[in-house]
Amino acid sequence: MTSKHLLQVRRHDMIDENGFIKPDPEETQNLDTSNTVEGYVTPEASPTVQAYNTPSPQPQPVRRSSSGRVLLVWGLIIGLLLGSVLGGILGNYVVMSNPGTFPWARTVSATYPVGTSSSSTTIVTSEEQAIENAVKIVSPAVVQINITSVSQNPFGFSSGTQEGLGSGFIITSDGYILTNNHVVEGATKITVMLKDGREFSGQVVGTDTTSDVAVVKIKGTNLPTVQLGDSSALTVGQKVIAIGNPYGLSQTVTTGIISALERNVQASATENLVGVVQTDAAINPGNSGGPLVDLSGRVVGMNTMIYQNAQGLGFSVSINTAKKVYDAILKNGKITWPALGIQGATLTTSIAQQYNVKASQGVYIVQITSGSGAEAAGLKAGDVITTIDDKSMTTIDGILSYIRSKNVGDTVQVVADRGGTTKTFSVVLKALG
Repeated sequence: MTSKHLLQVRRHDMIDENGFIKPDPEETQNLDTSNTVEGYVTPEASPTVQAYNTPSPQPQPVRRSSSGRVLLVWGLIIGLLLGSVLGGILGNYVVMSNPGTFPWARTVSATYPVGTSSSSTTIVTSEEQAIENAVKIVSPAVVQINITSVSQNPFGFSSGTQEGLGSGFIITSDGYILTNNHVVEGATKITVMLKDGREFSGQVVGTDTTSDVAVVKIKGTNLPTVQLGDSSALTVGQKVIAIGNPYGLSQTVTTGIISALERNVQASATENLVGVVQTDAAINPGNSGGPLVDLSGRVVGMNTMIYQNAQGLGFSVSINTAKKVYDAILKNGKITWPALGIQGATLTTSIAQQYNVKASQGVYIVQITSGSGAEAAGLKAGDVITTIDDKSMTTIDGILSYIRSKNVGDTVQVVADRGGTTKTFSVVLKALG
């Protein structure tokens, strides 16, 4: 049917197969259009249909325009992007807030220097990222030190030359390097290799066998440098990084923790290292002289020795000790260590019982060194040192480390127990040995 026809339904009209009323052809041909508007017939009254209901019009599909489709697609894309971002933020928050559940996502605070100024900035990041950042900061200034030395036979005669290697790190842009004394000891030729492949001839500026620290100089300008930290601020369990050249494998990085502080260990038959840092970071031959680094990229120690046939027992000279040696060598050409002038042992129950000591803890003086500051102050064998400068002294290692932090000529206040009586002594520190 066309839009120009008006359907007038009568009783005898037919219903088609879809439920619509089929008009009588004769009626549609003889319609009166006198009262129509633009060809549409206006019915005078609504017709009545008996026995039939007018069916509801069938819904017709709505055709979307092309612009609607574009908007829909962009809406979906934007929704997916927003969902991904918000989901990532929420997931990251959940992970970072539960390091016990997600141990690989531990967060740490790391402080990094800003440019060449003394200012710094602290950020919170994952432990893994902090390690990567620290290595990027320090590694350009970590060097490999190759040495040539003269070997000797058992009779003390030269039997040719031998080569060795170790590690070190540049502390000034004009080429001062810290390394171990045992790395460069007896060297007749020193070659320093940087990470970027440059090679320099090195000269020993000074060494100290007591601390196993040496200063080497290369000729250069604008060289990469490390930033020195404060080893007195270290804590047991703190994460650290060792960088060096074990067995010539340059720029090897290992990680571990601070296992102990202020260790006194025997480095050789005649040498004891005082106040060193113990770590379980893997250290091997060739690592000697390389930096031990915190997660902020600051050097806190110099990797020095390991216990052979042991696992996870490495020792590093504290950076505060190394800095002290460096300053003294540049100023005086050498360093002189102070000494209290006693030989002693950490007080134990057996020592207390054996010598009838009244004190419960401290350091038992076994012998006083002749001509020492302790002798001049009046300390005696059998005394038990309990404090120095108001700091509790419970082990002989603690006394050695504290005295090493002082200088020759300094005066310390020593409190000791003598037969149950507390006495105070002013001791002027004299040169060791």
